[in-house]
Amino acid sequence: MRTLGLDIGERRTGVAFNDSAINIPFPLDTITADSKEEMIAQVELIARERKVDRIVVGLPLLPSGDEGSQAHYVRSCAANLEQLGFPIDFLDERYTTVDSKEYDGDARAACQLLQTYHRL
Repeated sequence: MRTLGLDIGERRTGVAFNDSAINIPFPLDTITADSKEEMIAQVELIARERKVDRIVVGLPLLPSGDEGSQAHYVRSCAANLEQLGFPIDFLDERYTTVDSKEYDGDARAACQLLQTYHRL
């Protein structure tokens, strides 16, 4: 199974890829986009080039576990990707993003999401 991990932001989106044949997720370039539509188009291009079977999206929940405005934005982006035919799984990213920001930013956060996802 080929999986794409996304750490979606309003301006920057971290991207990582995992192929279960190797099972080592690795970060890809971070997407910088001026609009949601531009980001969706870039993700679609990457996903089709890599022939992904599933997209794992980090869901930025509030510390309480509730969904705030950023989680609603992420769900909206994921819905657009789902309409393009990509199955979507969400993963709570409350703690993965903080840990990975120390290393290399958004793409590392997406990589951390895939590592967590494939351990479940």
